[in-house]
Amino acid sequence: MIDYLTVLDDKGPRFIDVVARADLDAPVPCCPDWAVRDLAGHLGRVWEWARSCVEASAYVEKREEAVPDDALAAWLQDIHRSLVTVLGDSDPAAPTWHFGPKPRTVGFWHRRQAQETTVHLWDAQTALGVPEPIDDALARDGIDEVFTVMLPRQVRLERMTAVADGVRIALPGGPAYDLGDRIAAEISGSPSDLLLALWRRLPLDALEVHGDKDIARLAFDRALTP
Repeated sequence: MIDYLTVLDDKGPRFIDVVARADLDAPVPCCPDWAVRDLAGHLGRVWEWARSCVEASAYVEKREEAVPDDALAAWLQDIHRSLVTVLGDSDPAAPTWHFGPKPRTVGFWHRRQAQETTVHLWDAQTALGVPEPIDDALARDGIDEVFTVMLPRQVRLERMTAVADGVRIALPGGPAYDLGDRIAAEISGSPSDLLLALWRRLPLDALEVHGDKDIARLAFDRALTP
């Protein structure tokens, strides 16, 4: 079982270290129109938002104020530290607002912030040209979150529609996840590559496709994740 707080406590400082070393104007290749400062501001505001929702046990509007470049690293450190503290001091079974399926408890934010931070650490590493694969167990958990949390939400918000001809995502050694009813293609690869492709960080060409490649491409061109 993954200790999400340990993941968050590890990946957060690593993200901040990359930001502190990077040129804040450097583009983030997998996030069009974002420079490193935009990525850093985004993740910091998400950390702050998650912390506020847990503290309030209710929905809190996410703040969007920009942070000056010379204060960015210190701000990230403060927000990350306070998020880890609030999550660590809160009962994972305690009620709070979140955007996923029921039950609406604090434990959702443990997983979501660990996964959010992990993917954005990879984003920041790409800006320096040194991306590292995501840990196997964590990537598998992230893929499960895509199919059990993100995809249903995308459909519910009408950001994507259900499909008939679909694809199967096959992880090494299992499990498999189906997108659509009539499976026309099976897509496989390492858990890290599959997760990054589902989050539109890697192209379909980085994976192995067996079956109808056009159907597979159409599936991955859709808004599977926010």
